[in-house]
Amino acid sequence: MKIPKIKKPLFFVVALALLEVGLGGYLGWWREDYWSAVQTKDFNQFVVLLSYFAGVALTLCYISGKSQYMITYSALIIRRKLTRKALIKYPRSKRTIEGIQQRIQEDCYQYPLLALNLAVGASKSLLTLGVFVYILVEQLGLVFLAIPVVYTILGTLLAGKLAFPLIKLNYLNQVVEARFRQTLAKLDYAKSHRNNYNLAKATKKLTYFQSFYNQIRVIVPHIMLFSTYFAGKISFGIYMQCSSAI
Repeated sequence: MKIPKIKKPLFFVVALALLEVGLGGYLGWWREDYWSAVQTKDFNQFVVLLSYFAGVALTLCYISGKSQYMITYSALIIRRKLTRKALIKYPRSKRTIEGIQQRIQEDCYQYPLLALNLAVGASKSLLTLGVFVYILVEQLGLVFLAIPVVYTILGTLLAGKLAFPLIKLNYLNQVVEARFRQTLAKLDYAKSHRNNYNLAKATKKLTYFQSFYNQIRVIVPHIMLFSTYFAGKISFGIYMQCSSAI
């Protein structure tokens, strides 16, 4: 079977990511007009804007599925190339490393898949960040960026600290599970069980924090904007637009 070229699927991945960011940015501006139409009870504008949203939402649904498909397809192409190199580097006579077969099988696929998802996700996040920073600066000024930026930095640092132990625990989990799979011995099972328990405890702490962080994130924009809105400095449409952007 001939290996497909990687350039074409990656081109589609980039194009779909840019289109998704563009449509997400449009919805950022759409919210101001939509909520203004709701506030003024402009029925015709309300219906038109809802139709726009329906078209954008359906397009985003298609992009979401197609983008993930293209990322997976690209990862499969890379996996085939990596697997060939791994089989040449580690022929059957040299596979003395614990669980090397599993490593070749899993890592040659998981590495490109995770790398592509990370690259695309980070790129979309940075582009989206630029769009919504522009909205906030245009409507409110630079000072309103301080609180969400500080909140995000602190949340990221705390999440990173809680998640850091998972790196070693996940690695150990692969090692002990591979050893247990090969021996099916009680001692290896006990090590596997203990490591999985530690992994579950560490994941629980991270999940607690992420859930708390996301719940607080909902009210942060309203705490930031309520005084400006009630003072009459911004309209209801801008209030809803900026709260979404934050």
